[in-house]
Amino acid sequence: MPQGDGRQTMLFSATFPPNIQRLASDFLNEYIFLTVGRVGSASKDVTQTVEYVDQRDKLEHLMRFLLTINEGLILIFVE
Repeated sequence: MPQGDGRQTMLFSATFPPNIQRLASDFLNEYIFLTVGRVGSASKDVTQTVEYVDQRDKLEHLMRFLLTINEGLILIFVE
């Protein structure tokens, strides 16, 4: 990894578990932890849902779901 005074390393995460925070503080110089909102919870304006779907049905399920959305923004995490 390049070294030098001009180098800056940043980590961004929607979820930043305590063990990863500790790891980051061990490896980063002048470590700063910045949060927006409450750690470990979503904004009151955000609706979170989890849906378990069989692997073979995921694409069809997602496409059907997207057709039901008339307005707003959607963020979908998949594994």
